[in-house]
Formats: sequence, C-alpha cells, structure tokens
Amino acid sequence: MAVNGIGALQYQNIHNLINNHAESGNGVQHKKNAVQDKIEFSADSLAQSAALRSLQVKFPKMSFSVGTGMTGKTNLNTGDNANCWAFTLDPKLLEKINGSPEAEIEFTQKMHDIERATAFADRFSKAMGMKTVYCDNYIDKNGQLHHASVLVREDELNEELRAQARENTEKIIERVREKNKDAADKLEEMLNMAEETGELVLGDEDMRIFGEAANAIDLQQIDEAFESDDEIESESVGVSMGINAAKLARMLAAAKTRSQVQAVMEMIQSDLRECDAGKEQGYDVDEASVSAAESLLEEAKSRMSSAEDREPTPQEEMMSALASLM
Repeated sequence: MAVNGIGALQYQNIHNLINNHAESGNGVQHKKNAVQDKIEFSADSLAQSAALRSLQVKFPKMSFSVGTGMTGKTNLNTGDNANCWAFTLDPKLLEKINGSPEAEIEFTQKMHDIERATAFADRFSKAMGMKTVYCDNYIDKNGQLHHASVLVREDELNEELRAQARENTEKIIERVREKNKDAADKLEEMLNMAEETGELVLGDEDMRIFGEAANAIDLQQIDEAFESDDEIESESVGVSMGINAAKLARMLAAAKTRSQVQAVMEMIQSDLRECDAGKEQGYDVDEASVSAAESLLEEAKSRMSSAEDREPTPQEEMMSALASLM
C-alpha cells in the first residue's frame, strides 16, 4: 500500500553499506544473517535498477528488494512491519530478465500468478479474522516463490464477529469448491486449524494452494463476501493509509535524468491511486500526506522539461537508490 511508500527501489546491498559505514569505528560487530548472504555493491547491481523499475510500474502494490534468499525473522518483517506484498528478488533473476525480452515476458506472467495468490491469501486471512505478524517472500533465480508467514487470530473480535468471520470464510471456500475441490478442502483445513489454535504457519505449499484457489474464483467475489458485513472489516482490519512524501521528495531531488524523474512520477501516481482506492473502501487516509504528494507530482511534471534525456550514470543510479532507503 501507499503507506509503505510503494514504488521505492530498495537495495539490500546498499542498505548493508549504509549500516557498515554508520557503525564503523564504534566497536560494533556485524552479525552475518544466517539465511541471506550479503550482496556486494557493484555496477552490475546498479544495472538491475531498470528491471526493478519496470517491475514496480507493472506491479505497483508490491515492493521489491534484492537478495539471495529468505531473510528470516527481522524487525523489518515482523509485527506491524509484516507486509505480505514485500518481495526479495534474486539478483541473477534480475540479470536474466534485464537482458532477455522473452525471459521478462515469462517472468511477468509468473508475477501475475504470484500477485493473484498473494491477493487471495490477503483476503482469505482477513476473512478468517487473522492478522499477519511475520511474512517473508523470496523469488529465486528461476522465478519461483518461496514463502514463510505466521498469522494469529484477532483477539478483539467478539463471538458474534468471529461467527460472522467464519461464515464469510465458508462462503469463499464454497465458491472455490465449485471449481477446485482439493484446494477448497485445504482451505477448510486452514480455517479449522485457525479456529482450533488461533495461529497459522504458512509456507510454499500453502501459497500454491492460494494460487490454485485464486484461479478458481473471481477475486471480486471474495470482496462481495464482505459487502454484508462492514463491521468486521472496520474492527478487524482497521486500515489507515498515508504516503511517505518525505522519501518521495528525496527521490525526486536525486533524480537527474528524464527517466529517473518519470520513475518518481509513476511512484507518486501509484501511491495516490492506492489512497483513492482506500478512500472508496472507507479506509482512514492521511490527507496531509496526499496533499504533499500531489504537490510533488506537479513539481515532477515541471522538471520533466529541464531533466536531461539520457541514461543515468552509475553514480546517479546509486544516489537514487540511496534516497529511497533513507
């Protein structure tokens, strides 16, 4: 969502450099992540920005970082920071799609499948009255999704709302069952487990089931299951939205070429669309951040005519990436 600054290009390698620089000389010992290897900063990683930028435009709801594996539980993907729409991409995958139109087309189709599976998982968990407290998504060099997440029951739901949540979830399952009985049976198992233990631990196989379910049902039908119960949506989800205008302003200031300015414009427009959609669904939207983003969009438009029409240098790409992380 826009609250996470959708559109920002996040580079794990640059993030490591910033931390190393900030803590060097202070006696701080850096612990190597047990799961994900460190990616050394290089010109090759900067060249991947074109592929990342293209993916961000095609999939504005997703946010992307670069890495060689699942990160494991960190303060960036647990608790309130758990985000099912955040994905780590293998650098070899980016190299592959950046140099081959055929590979890009093939991977784009896979991303559409992953997007649908994620959308279904997001809706299904909310229908059950569950909250994601940890989520880790990694897409390997072959474009395959690896997933780990933990969902817990929203304890503030009273018995009446919990019963309504089960009814809504059963509606979704029955609609899936019309096209895919096996996937529906698996979803029912998840529902029963969630009610019995108050927790769900999900992995690769569960995302595969969500993908099959998403292909068996129009996702709009899931939204229709909530139409008769706005109370559950407001109490169990309680979504508020805003735009990280400060980060977008830094990215715009770092943009030196026309393509970079255009990329920031597209990010701002994507965030504004997210907030407009949130308003229509009754979410609480930070109007001040929206107003700031609208002003930035006008500034970006005015800069298009003066920005240089050329490819950005590696240094300019680095500055743009750094701006997105600060």
